[in-house]
Amino acid sequence: MSIRVDGPNEYRLDHGDVAAPGEGEVLVALDSAGICGGDLSHLRGRNAVAAYPTVLGHECAGRVSRVGPGTSLTVGQPVMVYPTTGCGRCRACRDGRINNCPSIRVFGLSDPRGCFSEEFVVPETQCVPVSDSVLDRFGALVEPLAVGVHVVRRGGASEGDTALVIGTGAIGLATTLVARSRGVRVFGVDRYTEREQPALACGMSDFTTDSGAALEGWLRDRTDAVDLVYDTVCTDESSRLALRVLAPGGRYVAIASAKPGHELTLDYSTLYARELSVVACRNYVRQDFVEAAELLESGKVDASPLHTATFPLDEFGRAVEELESNGSKHVKVLLTSRKLLGTRALLRKE
Repeated sequence: MSIRVDGPNEYRLDHGDVAAPGEGEVLVALDSAGICGGDLSHLRGRNAVAAYPTVLGHECAGRVSRVGPGTSLTVGQPVMVYPTTGCGRCRACRDGRINNCPSIRVFGLSDPRGCFSEEFVVPETQCVPVSDSVLDRFGALVEPLAVGVHVVRRGGASEGDTALVIGTGAIGLATTLVARSRGVRVFGVDRYTEREQPALACGMSDFTTDSGAALEGWLRDRTDAVDLVYDTVCTDESSRLALRVLAPGGRYVAIASAKPGHELTLDYSTLYARELSVVACRNYVRQDFVEAAELLESGKVDASPLHTATFPLDEFGRAVEELESNGSKHVKVLLTSRKLLGTRALLRKE
């Protein structure tokens, strides 16, 4: 069974047979998959890169259940799926920056093969082996953590830095977890009070829903310098805030997924006077998945505060309704097969 989207607001449970893996491919049995904003935008017809029909899902973990010819993975191997492919020919691809390829395709979005399926076929090259313990404890939570690894690396965080995270959803909190593992002190701001508990659980020193001058005063009471701003919103308002609070030499790290025509107006005089840097981050590269899994395996990061609910695949509609009705109380909602539901903490319905 899989979740197939035939067009905007049109989805169904597809009980058709899954193809056998071909040359260089493996069949993966789903363990857990995360629902992200991109999936909801795709479902509702708001995603500019969406393909139809599509099996949704790109945040996925599972076990290899069958291998095709020319593969080296073994049946039973736990894996994360690295969902991004590029053309393989452009400068970005040659430099290992597949996430910057002009022809980028993402599993379950612009690539119609997704992972909201009890089993799915994927090229072996898109599988990142992980340990049993990482799969069992964190599953698909590795994917947002890989975004955090990419963001923190791109932003150049150092031990002893202080950071402000604007927007404490899944990506803001995943970035927090990775930054904390690097010795960064983190503060957070969000418009929803429900985000405070998971923010503090992820290691933030403090959290506020203040805005404008009140927020700036709140920050001044807690630190004399903000070295990094991680902006998961990227509006003119949030970017102006970032430039106002950053210390000389600080870095404004823009994380939000860009929409068509998405523009920001930045005050160059402020950038110039304080020699501020602007860094943009898009998705991740394969190595970010490897490092995310290593952080979890070593115990340097515990991603469990990101998990707020799990639904079986056949209740996808209820999961979407919950996210769209009560999104402020959720960080990451997972899907799993009904036979795995409730078998361990990560897969308990909450």
